[in-house]
Amino acid sequence: MAKGAPPAPAASDGTNGTEGTVTNAEPKLRRAFSRTSTFRQQLAEQLDSMRDDMLQRLEPMLEAAGDAAEGMSMLLDPAKQMELLDEALAEPRVNASAEERAADTVRVAQEASAEVDTLQHMRDALIDPHKIMIKDKMAFVFGVVNVVLTAFWVGRWPETYHWFWMVKDVVLFTLRYLTYKQKGMHYMMLEYCYAANFVAFYYLFNSPQSAMLRRFSFAIMTGPLMWSIVAMRNSLVFHDGDKITTLMMHASPALTAWCMRWYPQASWTAGMSKAEVADWNSATWAQMALMPAVLNIVWVSSYYLFIFVVVNKRIQERGYQNMFTAMVMRPSARKSPLARLVLSAPESLRPLMYLGLHTTASWLSLLPTKLWYDNFIAHTAILSCILLWATWNGASFYFRVFAKKMMQEEIKKQEAAARKQLQAAAVNHLAAVAAAAAGSKKVS
Repeated sequence: MAKGAPPAPAASDGTNGTEGTVTNAEPKLRRAFSRTSTFRQQLAEQLDSMRDDMLQRLEPMLEAAGDAAEGMSMLLDPAKQMELLDEALAEPRVNASAEERAADTVRVAQEASAEVDTLQHMRDALIDPHKIMIKDKMAFVFGVVNVVLTAFWVGRWPETYHWFWMVKDVVLFTLRYLTYKQKGMHYMMLEYCYAANFVAFYYLFNSPQSAMLRRFSFAIMTGPLMWSIVAMRNSLVFHDGDKITTLMMHASPALTAWCMRWYPQASWTAGMSKAEVADWNSATWAQMALMPAVLNIVWVSSYYLFIFVVVNKRIQERGYQNMFTAMVMRPSARKSPLARLVLSAPESLRPLMYLGLHTTASWLSLLPTKLWYDNFIAHTAILSCILLWATWNGASFYFRVFAKKMMQEEIKKQEAAARKQLQAAAVNHLAAVAAAAAGSKKVS
């Protein structure tokens, strides 16, 4: 060995310096890899948990959206409606006779046709809403103008209000017939209320001097016609032409009865003696409650023979509607007490049962008409209450619609707020995870 050279390491160690350094670094590398693997596992678990949480929150919203999309596709697809109709027709009612099944088939087909028409109307509204809404706007304007003119006319010229009523009857009944004819509902215009309107017109424009017709007309106008506002839940809904027509058909005769009784035209009693005028302004219970019932009996007999005998086959084959089918046989009306009572009778007696109940109700409404004829305050009070009832029904209709719309808007707001909160929470969660990952990388 040369002088000054460092001594050789002992051979008994079996290693040199480099091998010792590598050996000491191995545990550190193992710990680093272990921490990295643990971090990756924790990160994967956090991401999976976040994904599951987001899916759990979004699943109800996605299901609701899917249901809404499916419902909308059904509404906008007449072919789907016809498919549902075929399924309904393929399931006849249990224990139903052949005639009932045939009648159900016709009714279902007609309702399906009406639904298709409604769907087409909805499509048109989606394409051009301004064109569709113009009818409702015109009806609303007409309804408001009608109320204003009626109040003015009754206050200014009560003795001539029946002229204004006649104009409304001619216009609205003509429009209703044209509309009902297209829908197969024109036989509904053979109902008692239309006949009562025409009888009152005959008295006012043909024989206003007749004491018998005066009492007769007053009774039917303040009896069956006036109380139909309550029984049929007539509503003062300005934008609905059909509801306005129905209310006019019952309210205008009631107002005319008030005008003709307490503010008659002077020409109607011209040339009468005092005794004749006294008789003209008086009435007995029999004259008010029994004589007008004759009209109902005549109408019931004629109506039954024509609707249920003469044209019954035509109505069934073509799916036409009348008041009997609308009030009793229509599925949406079968839950009413009247429909349940009529349907409890044998099928062959149901029309007679319906007309019998109609006649009984009409006669009961005639009983208090003498009180209205004799007492101005009582007559004015009952007329005001019934007109307020129709106004209340209209207000209930409007605010029910508005409340439904407000609820839908509130639900949309809440859903939007929930979506924003969910999105913000997801963003914050991802940011926190990313920050934790970046911090772990720096540490390693």
